[in-house]
Amino acid sequence: MKNLTVFLLLTIAITLTTGCSESNKSNQLRLLNKKEVLEFVKDKGTGFLYIKSAYKSREEEEAFYIKEIERVTKAEKIDVYIFDAGSVDKDHTELGVDQYSRTFVFYQDGEMKEELDFGDLSEDEVPSEVETFVQNVKEDYLK
Repeated sequence: MKNLTVFLLLTIAITLTTGCSESNKSNQLRLLNKKEVLEFVKDKGTGFLYIKSAYKSREEEEAFYIKEIERVTKAEKIDVYIFDAGSVDKDHTELGVDQYSRTFVFYQDGEMKEELDFGDLSEDEVPSEVETFVQNVKEDYLK
């Protein structure tokens, strides 16, 4: 029984250690909860953030946007944070997030540097615009 306990503890420790390493964090979409968004703002985070609309009527188009963001995330080897605005009872901008829903933004040291507003795009434009947006940000800010 003691050997089994030691084995399980070692397995958990190894899983947590390797699961949290930088090499395993690339190319991911990560859903942030309210606390994590507050920390991102407070800590003046750097990264890509997409705000998902709180409206149920937009679920289908949101799924399309997120699918395209995920495709580019993998191709460009970046991480993207997603926050569901429907997960808070108040306007998400009151959390300190400056962007609106259905927008894909790059923050550097807590400052919004670039924004892609999906509301301004046709469905046909989305794939190429997401690619161009990410490539431009990488070229301008992530050298």
